[in-house]
Amino acid sequence: MEKYVEMISPFTGGKVKEIRTVEEQVFRKETYSVHVRYYVCVDTGERFTTTDQDELMFNELYSQYRIRHGIPFPSEIKEIRERYGLNYSQMSKILGFGINQYAQYENGQMPSESNGKMILAAQKKEVMLQFLEATKAEYESAEYERIKQAICQAPECSKSADSLSLFYGELKRSIYNGFGLFDTNKLAQMVKFFIHHEGAVYPTKLNKEMFYADFFHYKQYGISISGLNYQAIKYGPVPVHYDTIYDHIGGVEKEIVFSHDMPSTRLSCSGYDAGVFNEKEMDTLTTVLNRIKPMKTAEIVELSHREHGWLNYEAGNHLIPYSEAFDLLLF
Repeated sequence: MEKYVEMISPFTGGKVKEIRTVEEQVFRKETYSVHVRYYVCVDTGERFTTTDQDELMFNELYSQYRIRHGIPFPSEIKEIRERYGLNYSQMSKILGFGINQYAQYENGQMPSESNGKMILAAQKKEVMLQFLEATKAEYESAEYERIKQAICQAPECSKSADSLSLFYGELKRSIYNGFGLFDTNKLAQMVKFFIHHEGAVYPTKLNKEMFYADFFHYKQYGISISGLNYQAIKYGPVPVHYDTIYDHIGGVEKEIVFSHDMPSTRLSCSGYDAGVFNEKEMDTLTTVLNRIKPMKTAEIVELSHREHGWLNYEAGNHLIPYSEAFDLLLF
């Protein structure tokens, strides 16, 4: 897809087009299909990009590579270190990395396949203690004992036992959940964000707000917020098992109301924890809220029924891949 944009060419000062397409990109001798966006100077045909466009392409490329090779994502790499209460240099030293390497991995640099598997192995305390023992000669006795104690006292790496996790099991990162980490607390706060700012909302409209927030975030950054799967059903795109999600979030009040002699559930809550969202996620949520809140439920439902992500997958109620985010009509 291409369109003229309000931008002056850095080469000639003339008109500029934005191109959106899918290209084959090679990374570490492997080929991946990724969505790319770039600008073209109409006068010269020269192609140029912004940092945001490059970041989107690399995020999608790196996510596919991490999935294929079992390499942890930056948020998971950070969680492992924080669980042990260690700093970057301590983690790098224990794992035999360069002094700044662990910090670089947390900030998005791609580990080698062997280093990625080593980081994953370090999730287990007994393995981490073995790594520490192998580097014992590099520490003063007191420092070695402090680090050993920190590892021993770290909480076990275990799956969440809350009801949503037990219901969903392990949602693995894929194009069907926007390569996002399924975090039940972030999911709960995302739901409560929309309910709180709407004042009260019916599930039909809330479903669309969730869909547009996750897919719009993927369109911008190559990753979803909630890590949820979405399904194309008769009434539009919805989170899979959305009724179970809303039933199991603490602090969400449900009121049965009647309209035209038909019962419906209206949701309300007193607040949400904004601290679970980073700046980009909060900006996405706010943008979606400001766009959808003034709309009537019938309007947003009608719009969602024109989205390619619904039209292409409604027959059979299939899951909607996040690759459909690049054709969103609302944004």
